Amino acid sequence: MGEEAIMVSSGEKAADDARSVPRKGIGSGPNILLIRAGALGDCLLMLPTLTALRTHFPQARIDVMGYPKRWEWVLGRGLVDAVHPIERPGMHLLFCEAIAAVEIPEPLQSFLGTYDVILSYRPDPDGVFQRSLQALGTGLVLSQPPFPPPPPPKVHVADFALRLVARLGVPAVPGTPRLRLTHAELALVQPFFTAHQVDPSKFPVVVVHPGSGSIAKRWPVENFATLIETLETQRWARTVVVTGYAEEDIEARLRLLIRSANPLVAANWPLLPTMALIGQATGFIGHDSGLTHLAAALGRPTMALFGPTDPEIWGPRGEHVTVVQMAREPVVDNGQARGRRAMRTGCRDVRQVLETVQGWLAVEPPRRSPNDRSAQW
Repeated sequence: MGEEAIMVSSGEKAADDARSVPRKGIGSGPNILLIRAGALGDCLLMLPTLTALRTHFPQARIDVMGYPKRWEWVLGRGLVDAVHPIERPGMHLLFCEAIAAVEIPEPLQSFLGTYDVILSYRPDPDGVFQRSLQALGTGLVLSQPPFPPPPPPKVHVADFALRLVARLGVPAVPGTPRLRLTHAELALVQPFFTAHQVDPSKFPVVVVHPGSGSIAKRWPVENFATLIETLETQRWARTVVVTGYAEEDIEARLRLLIRSANPLVAANWPLLPTMALIGQATGFIGHDSGLTHLAAALGRPTMALFGPTDPEIWGPRGEHVTVVQMAREPVVDNGQARGRRAMRTGCRDVRQVLETVQGWLAVEPPRRSPNDRSAQW
């Protein structure tokens, strides 16, 4: 078969990349590899980019390279065809300037050589990684850092990611893309609901994630305890506390602080059952974390507690997202700090959070399939 070309759009930078992207045959699309190794939230912030790519290249093969467990949410939704581990033998050699192409393992060369376009979101200040990919004889290689430069101006991470595919002539898709749960995914959490006699389509369920990758980003555990007790005793909502292996101390502290409520706990769950739980909840409360971005991507009412990170750059997006910037309150440390003034991250009270969540609960829960409550991208 002959090759059909997809031409890159005009514009000064796009013109520099205006080599045609060859297709493997008439009626097929290019093979595209997107390299993004990051945490769950970093991967979810690539959703607008993947949506734009798939919309512009509906017949393309689009693969992702990263940490597979952090990309599980993307499979089976028509956005990508496969997720490949970034820990492939020899990948580290591509960051070494002095390494010749002949030293790269042949399986890795063959793998990378199947792609017409490689989009790299790797830190590569000297361009070594990009040059190494190009030296292997792969197709068009475009690269940019994973995060925007320091403001001003402020650029949201998701918008910054779109700049790279714009060099292929790929426009952003209007609106905020959303994920839809499959029936198989919904079934993953059903045993949990059945065991606790909870029907999320008829009774309000609020999922709470009190952890975060950084202690500085966390709301005080005491505030979560107050919130959970208020929701369960005054609003008759069922709360589910989601914790991971690094948050066992938070779960223990909550158990000690909560006196008049009995929240359910989803401890150390894999990503897909956690996704099914959040996707069927009345609402979600969390920090600047991957699960908060997941809740927003599922279209659930989401309370995002932010601090010290900037939500204008890192915040989840969606019409059902409410961001609360946590106050930073000075406290006196009379311990080893010898009276020096320290900073404590936390809201001055829980009123704003509670009022928002109570607004969710005031809406009559829909009597329909939970899957209908998540929009499709």
